[in-house]
Amino acid sequence: MSEAIWDSFIETMLAPGLALVDPEHRIYEEEYRKFLLRNITHGDQLNEIDGYYLLPGFEPESARYAYDNFEFKQGDVIISTYPKTGTTWMTAIVQNILYIRDPKFLEQASKISLFFSYMEFGPVSKYRVTENLKVPRRFFGTHLPEPLVNTKKIRKSGAKVIYMMRNPKDRAVSWYNFVQSLPMSSHKALEPIFPKDMRTFLDVCFSGKQKSFAKDGEGYFECLKEWYKHNSEENFRIVVYEELKMNPHAEIKKIADFLDEKLTDEEVNKIVENTSFTAMKQRAEAGGTQRKGGMQMFRTGNIGGWKNHLTVAQSELVDRKFKEVLGDTDIEFIYE
Repeated sequence: MSEAIWDSFIETMLAPGLALVDPEHRIYEEEYRKFLLRNITHGDQLNEIDGYYLLPGFEPESARYAYDNFEFKQGDVIISTYPKTGTTWMTAIVQNILYIRDPKFLEQASKISLFFSYMEFGPVSKYRVTENLKVPRRFFGTHLPEPLVNTKKIRKSGAKVIYMMRNPKDRAVSWYNFVQSLPMSSHKALEPIFPKDMRTFLDVCFSGKQKSFAKDGEGYFECLKEWYKHNSEENFRIVVYEELKMNPHAEIKKIADFLDEKLTDEEVNKIVENTSFTAMKQRAEAGGTQRKGGMQMFRTGNIGGWKNHLTVAQSELVDRKFKEVLGDTDIEFIYE
């Protein structure tokens, strides 16, 4: 990705969020730009917090601030995901559910980037903006493992958590393609955990040696198990990527009901239209967050594409690891 493209991308990361706060809360704007330039284009080291590893840009200090200091409140929505399980899609759906009756604000809110909405992304100073965003209902995202999120504080506040779950084989293929579009994939220091060769990449991924939002030797299954223990709690809901893909109207209605937002059938239809894969990809390309030679947030979004990429041995390895880690749960994945 060229320097000019990254400069434009960084602008799209910052400008929409900064536009939703008063001028006195924008004092660290230059610091934010330097942070993004340093971590997105040049970041070549994983960050570590309590034995868990985070990608460049995802900061232990910000994660700790969110855990210890940030105050959640009634009406807040936290979208928790492991990377490439439908994060961007669920964020768009939640935004539409919350703001569908205010199209102008929906357009503004949909441009708020992970820099200001993800609890652990960016420097702690970004909370000067995050805590003062002028939004009627706040939404946040996180890739953090459950032990690093203050779920007790969230539950007590009355905020609600949506956890997105996707079959691990399609997730891994999507993860490979996404990582290859990031500058960090070209850094030699990270080459052992993010190889260019797809088969080798998937081997590392499935072996638990990628150390992405997990401990060394662990990965998606372990993170899913940690979050799944909240499944029976009133403020927590798991959404299955494949079920949402196959029946978006019914699933979006369930999500809206969970968030205490009563939608008409017409509004549900509009949200389905707004958050279709095609519509979101077109908006990302038009808005500069996805472009040729840059970060690829959207590829196909289909179910079952893993069959064209995983070897039989890799598929069987995933099945074995599923039984080892999640065999004592009632979790079932949809693979096609």
